[in-house]
Amino acid sequence: MTFRDWFGFDPNPMQASLLKGLPRCAEPGAAGLLIIMSETGSGKTEGGLWGARWLGGPGIGVQVALPTMATTDASHRRVEAWAGRALAASSPVTLVHSQAGWNRDASRVLTHESGTDTSSSAWLEGRGRAILAGVSVSTIDQILTAVLRVRHNALRIGGLTRKVLLVDECHAYDPYMQSLLRRALAWWGAMGVPVVLMSATVPAAVARSLAVAYLSGSAPSVSVPEIEPVYPGWLYVNGRTGEATMSGRITTSRPRALDVNLVALHGSNKPERAGGIPAADEARARLVTELMRKQSGDFCTLVVCNTVRSAQHTVTALDRLLDEGVEVFLVHARYRVLDRRGHTVRVEEAFGKNRAKRPARAVLVSTQVCEQSLDLSLDHVVTDLAPIAQLIQRAGRGRRHDQGEDVRVPVSVLVPHGKDCRPDDGRWKTIYGRALMRSTRELLTGHGPIAVPGDVQKLVDAVCAGWDTDMPDRDIRAHLAGEQAMENAAKPVMIPHPRDVVDLFDLTDLSMTEEQAATRYNLDSITVLPVWELPGGGLGLESHGGLVLPEQPHADLRPIRERLLSVRREPWQRTLPTLAERLPDWAGDRRLHDVLILEHPCGQGELSVGGFTVSYDSRLGLIVQAPVAQE
Repeated sequence: MTFRDWFGFDPNPMQASLLKGLPRCAEPGAAGLLIIMSETGSGKTEGGLWGARWLGGPGIGVQVALPTMATTDASHRRVEAWAGRALAASSPVTLVHSQAGWNRDASRVLTHESGTDTSSSAWLEGRGRAILAGVSVSTIDQILTAVLRVRHNALRIGGLTRKVLLVDECHAYDPYMQSLLRRALAWWGAMGVPVVLMSATVPAAVARSLAVAYLSGSAPSVSVPEIEPVYPGWLYVNGRTGEATMSGRITTSRPRALDVNLVALHGSNKPERAGGIPAADEARARLVTELMRKQSGDFCTLVVCNTVRSAQHTVTALDRLLDEGVEVFLVHARYRVLDRRGHTVRVEEAFGKNRAKRPARAVLVSTQVCEQSLDLSLDHVVTDLAPIAQLIQRAGRGRRHDQGEDVRVPVSVLVPHGKDCRPDDGRWKTIYGRALMRSTRELLTGHGPIAVPGDVQKLVDAVCAGWDTDMPDRDIRAHLAGEQAMENAAKPVMIPHPRDVVDLFDLTDLSMTEEQAATRYNLDSITVLPVWELPGGGLGLESHGGLVLPEQPHADLRPIRERLLSVRREPWQRTLPTLAERLPDWAGDRRLHDVLILEHPCGQGELSVGGFTVSYDSRLGLIVQAPVAQE
């Protein structure tokens, strides 16, 4: 089958380079590492899938791993479509993450004629089995768990030994997760499993470290070659000899220029009164409103906020400020399963490649979920200040599908300012460090248009260039100390390097709890079920009534599972009852008994929990308002 048969279009220059060059340096079924580095929207996913099938050879499956559940859901649909065309026989295509069992399309068997057969899906839906399918799409957590000291890690490793591992957005992980990923690559290398890594903004040092980790498992006795990744391009490292083959810089078929404009964002991010909109979020909404009014024709704007709370506030303000006829969309990660799925599909239909359902004038408000694997294209990007790699990812959703040699993407970067009218680089310090934000702002100041792909690699590498713990800059020292703390935290939770295993106990030592041996640094999540008290008694699964939460366990749990949401554990949740505490007959159900119940009083849209005002709205998602003094 040809590339066109697989994907429905001819290969672009990057994909054509892979088709021509990879067979010359790689042997199907042999150990090896392929790293694809190219700008957003350049077809890395298709190139990666083709590379994975070539490296794996006949009879070898594919495991695709992504950073988040939202991006995994979106990629699952794309991989399903590819598998239906590319596979020569029926094969299960499973979706694997903590909430995948609640997705209607999580597991099904596709034939090469794209027909659907669900006859063998029931077995795969069993606990821990979905990862064993011939083709799986999962969050990266499912891969990293294989190298943690937790139960069934051997099952995960075994289930992945006959599948090429394809990791998308390999730049999107903090030092803790990078440490786990390097250990996983060492194991995959030791088992001779080919691996494909993809990124639009991976620093050269990170790419080198991942290649070194793979070779430490596949060929520990060979000397590590000098690896200098090219951008855009690809790099293949032979898993037996350590020989590195680089594509050379590939001429892109879709050059872009990002016209970046730094805009001061004034006002506090804390509301002045309970239920109010912070001045900074109001200012962001007014800026977007003025931008839309200056555009008389069809025009769609992407607004990227650094927090869910800011995104919700911005949408609320836009609903009030925008002229009639401008649609407002919202997508983030704090939704129930069915709502997240619905919002993601609507956004992809509105702003994806197929323009049949594209609105004439619209604003899409999002958070970091838009940075990865969502194939969207809008006319203007307005984004909160973020590290340069994230900004380039966000800007990659601007005029993404426009063709031509002179595509210019307008990008407005909102730089928060404090009361002293100076940049407030620490505004989002719990998400992005002050040093990174300051360095990015200084890089962009006076830079002029950013050429994509020409300027991308040097900007990504420059943001932390020369940083050292001996530097007098307190913010830089704090940033490096934080990264070192993350790396140190990963060491005790990982199984040993495959070359250091001397006893099977090293792999089955379960002295740590699953909470301690986590795939993400300092992130403890819980599951919440929003319900509404009904006038006649009982609890409803929707605010308008309709579905009722059974008082006893029911055989079909899908209506409940689809209405769960996973959120970070926070103080306000301590007083929420579990399902078993609220409805005692659920105590014996191991599947849902410890889910927390968020119960809206009858006739009220919100409730007070531990001093916080909390509510769930199918459009805005989970809304949490802290007391004004704590905002």
